[in-house]
Parts: sequence; structure tokens; C-alpha cells
Amino acid sequence: MNKKFAFISILALAIFIFHITSCRKDSDNIPPVISFKTGSEYTLNNSVVQIEHRLYFGIQARGNNVNITNFTVKKVLEDHTVITMMDTGLNARNLDINKVFYQNVEPKATWIFTVMDRNRMTSQISLTIYKDSNSAFGGIYYWPSIKMGYQLNSTYGHFLNISMGKVYFEDSAYLFQDKIDILTYYIVDGTPSPALSSAGEMDNYSTEAKTFYPGIISWTTRNYTLWDISVDDTPVPVGAFDNAQNDSLLIVAYHDVWGKKKFKWATAGRIIPFLTATGKKGLIKVISADLAETGTIEFALKIQQ
Repeated sequence: MNKKFAFISILALAIFIFHITSCRKDSDNIPPVISFKTGSEYTLNNSVVQIEHRLYFGIQARGNNVNITNFTVKKVLEDHTVITMMDTGLNARNLDINKVFYQNVEPKATWIFTVMDRNRMTSQISLTIYKDSNSAFGGIYYWPSIKMGYQLNSTYGHFLNISMGKVYFEDSAYLFQDKIDILTYYIVDGTPSPALSSAGEMDNYSTEAKTFYPGIISWTTRNYTLWDISVDDTPVPVGAFDNAQNDSLLIVAYHDVWGKKKFKWATAGRIIPFLTATGKKGLIKVISADLAETGTIEFALKIQQ
């Protein structure tokens, strides 16, 4: 009897464990859930939007028993070209994000938002945006020569007010902090390089800007400029920069997925796309860049009005 009872108990336990394991495996195979946020502030499906006007998307997602590990935003054009706008890793059960983009020149684009969980299960949602046929390209501001100093240069300022093309030292920049979109410094660790950045860098897990210019820690407005680091793969021709009379080149030159918190190794001849905190796109053509932290960088700049 004891042996029979023990056998039955072991069998029952095995069945129970198999049932629990099977249920867990089944639940692990449920893909994450993703949805658009609702509200009048968000861009709707089938919206008609003028070039460079704001697109505002709200996304919520939830993993089922396992965490979400990846979130992507892609545009599919009418010719089936796929453009990655955002590709970011994470490790969280829930995703809650609001993201701003800007209407580009394509007549029609399907925006696809995809989440993937730890088990590589995916879910996606999409909407379609049309370009307003009455859109026109906008004007630009052009500053043919701006000279800025690195952190140990006491002759040229380190902070740039783009709208005026005016350079400030740190103490004066404090008075115009809401207008400062660019700062410069020279990185001496690792690969020495002239760098373009912004005060908002310090709010995005980077330390150089606040180390070289500690005064920005007390700023109440730290504009965050994004720098397209893909220029080696998709360079803007010098002639195209020189001949640009409106913002058409500026719009197509900047790639959202490559927008990073700083541009390192900003050497002579490079043309660097950027996006300001207010959504203005611009191009910098580096004229010269010293290779010492006491030196300067000179560039031409074109930006949307």
C-alpha cells in the first residue's frame, strides 16, 4: 500500500508540475499588447500635414509575463522604402512614451510602431500620414562664419545663440539660456576630438558638458540638440550645402534614428545635420577645427527660420 500510495503521489505531482509548466509556456507565448494613446493633442490616422509641421504620437504597451525589450518606429513609403525613425532597447514590463517627429517631403507614409518582448514575440500598430499638397519649403538663416572656443579657450565664447548667430561665454550665456542650442568642447580622453553638443546633454546621461561648463547645472532651461552621426555613410555634398537657398536640403539631410547627444570629431570639411529642441533642422559646415583643448572651431551654419 505504501509503495502504491507513493507511486500515485509522485504521478500526481508530476502531472501537476507538467500542467503548471505548460500553462507558463502558453502564457509566455502571448505577445505584448500595444496601443495608441487617445486625445486631441495626438496626430490621427489619415492626417494631412504640411512639411515640417509637428507629428505627435503617444504609445502604450504592456508585456505579458515577460518584459518588453525593444521598441521601433518605422516609416514605409509608397515605393516600399522602409525608414527607421527610432530603435531603442529597454527592459520593462510597460512602455509609456510620447514622441515628436516632423512631417517630411514624402506624399504618403505609413508609420509602424512595434514592440518586442524577451521571448521575441512582437506586436505592432500603424497609421498613415499624408503630406499637405499645399506645403512649401521654408526660408533659412545663414551664418557664413561662426567661431567658438573649446573649454580652455579664453578668447572665444563657448555657447551659441543660433537665432542671432551670436557666441557667449558661460556667464553671459546664463542670461540667454533658453536661446542657447549649441556648445563646444574638446575631448582629450580616448580619441581626442572637437565636439559639438548642447546644455541638454547633461540631462541625457552624459557628463562632459557639465564637467567643462559646471554653470549649466544651475540653468532652468537646458535645450537639447540632436546631432546626426551618420554623415560618414550619407554625407551631404559641400556644393549642396553652399547652394541651399531654402530648407529642402535641411529637411532631408537629418535622420531621426541617428540623432545623438553630441557630435565627436567635428573636423574640417564635415557637414553635420542637427535638430534643435524647438524642432528646427540645420546644417553645420566645419571650416576649421583645432586639435587642442585651448583651440577653436569655425563653421558655417544654415538653419530653418
